Amino acid sequence: MAAVTELSFLLFALINNIHAEERIIIRRERDSYTFNLPENTNSCLISRSVGEEKLVLWNTSDLWSNSSSVPEHLKQRIVNTVKTSSYTILNLTHSDSGPYQEECWTEGSVTHENNITITVCTTSIYRTFIRVSLGETVDLPCEGAADNLDIQWLKRDYRYEQETWSRVFGDNTTSVMDNVRGRYQVVTNTSALRVSTITTTDLTDYNCLVMNQQQCFSSHTVQLRLPYETIYRSVGETAVLPCTITDSTDEQPPRWSNRFSTNLGQQNQTVPSVDRNYSLVFSSLMLNHTGRYFCDASMREQEYDLVVCPKFGPPAVQRFSEGEEVTVRCTDWRKGRGHEWFIKSNRTEGRIFSVTYDQSMSRVSWYYGNGILVISSISVGDAGEYWCVVTDRDYRCVSTSRTLLVYNKPFGI
Repeated sequence: MAAVTELSFLLFALINNIHAEERIIIRRERDSYTFNLPENTNSCLISRSVGEEKLVLWNTSDLWSNSSSVPEHLKQRIVNTVKTSSYTILNLTHSDSGPYQEECWTEGSVTHENNITITVCTTSIYRTFIRVSLGETVDLPCEGAADNLDIQWLKRDYRYEQETWSRVFGDNTTSVMDNVRGRYQVVTNTSALRVSTITTTDLTDYNCLVMNQQQCFSSHTVQLRLPYETIYRSVGETAVLPCTITDSTDEQPPRWSNRFSTNLGQQNQTVPSVDRNYSLVFSSLMLNHTGRYFCDASMREQEYDLVVCPKFGPPAVQRFSEGEEVTVRCTDWRKGRGHEWFIKSNRTEGRIFSVTYDQSMSRVSWYYGNGILVISSISVGDAGEYWCVVTDRDYRCVSTSRTLLVYNKPFGI
């Protein structure tokens, strides 16, 4: 009997914990927010907590009656759609910020309960994207926090259709490590959020709220993404695009799509397959397989640029000594609409990176008008294969020239 009582208590505590879960909604001034209530219920009550007091905003059964509990300043800003049982507050102001609760009854029993905290901000700064690799540690900037360090860090919760957030830290403090995983910490001087040893579950949106006397001054969103990778192959070769963002908590298997359509098979094109590890496999590449491919898993995304070129010829070999200035030529640069340089070296573990975005290649000058690449003060680490990819108006590869730079060891060593 004691065991049954204890089990009942645990179930009761679990249900209350679920009901008490906080969902945070961020809106700008003069935006709107819609309460989507379930249909086929006898009545619903929406209330707001102010300190210890719980104020009834409106009851769906007497919303527009003379005795309605809706405050007068809200009556003028509420839009009701009867067919969808939704209620929208228009022209939100800072005074609308706070915790709200939805409760619905059917035949005397509570069938719906939802806790929402609406935060109305003065401004909403545009989203920042940060590319990271798994296992890295990164600091997420909090724009606007320099003069006011009263901040709150939130994390996107993708379980809901509307853009919903939850607190990175379990309570309002941001000076301690996250109790769950111990990998989140706020940097004291900058208010940046430091995420250590990044895993796939960290690849999401984060929001930094800058507060001024309990009023939200600005909202800045930072999204963590994996770096996209460029894969070059020639006609007839195979290509495997790994999907490494899957997680044991994912309810659905990942899906592959390309830039233009969720259907990977196009006319006159061999359809790729997905193996047991969810990698996208091309057994015999064709020119029109060129495209940007996405692996999506639980709102996380991994992207690849697959470029299929005509058959590669052997690379030209060019030797260099330490400290020299080396010129690499793109022999076919006039054949297409444009061209771009890429690097494949031991320094990048055989991966291909664009010269334009490789931060370590600051000594490289790209002369677009005559198809040459100049590397000044060349070092051993610059050895590798340099690819010039010539593209047409549709950004398809029409030609590739490759130059293998080989370090010439000093005589006697």
